[in-house]
Amino acid sequence: MRRLTHPGILVLLLGLLTGCTPPDQPIVALSVQDGRPVGLLVTCDGAFSQLSVHEDDAYEGTGTSTRWHISGKPAQEVVEVPLLGPPPQGWDLDGSGETPAAGGGDTEKTRPLTELRPGASYGLGGRSSGNAITVTFTIADFGRIGPDQVLAPKDHRTTRVMTRNDFVRAARKSCD
Repeated sequence: MRRLTHPGILVLLLGLLTGCTPPDQPIVALSVQDGRPVGLLVTCDGAFSQLSVHEDDAYEGTGTSTRWHISGKPAQEVVEVPLLGPPPQGWDLDGSGETPAAGGGDTEKTRPLTELRPGASYGLGGRSSGNAITVTFTIADFGRIGPDQVLAPKDHRTTRVMTRNDFVRAARKSCD
């Protein structure tokens, strides 16, 4: 029996194993405009996109998540939407109800998120050509975000304040 020991085969196998799921992208950020939180989504390829906010602790012990979720086909590359407000033209506001749980099995119950509460922690997420890295925030973070600035993901655990232009430029690079 002949053994396959060519280094190229190992590289090919590793590439196939690690290339299955694209990495999350830093394509979502939070800005504050006229005192209101606004979600920014850089849509990498104009594909069907989503933007959502969920309350981190609302699911614990209740079996129900609390979220605001919009989806649609973007009309421009950078979508800016006041959180918890109406969706942009051509997008849909997804309501409460029951949806299939991730990974199959039982259904997940959701209720609409209609207000942000002091002391609560939230996650701003989204999707365009791939999943966005979630931006975690509280109402207290709004004061850290200046004009023409956003709260953006530094990695999966931390955020940073940066200029809106720097965020859009970095998000575009992650789309390539």
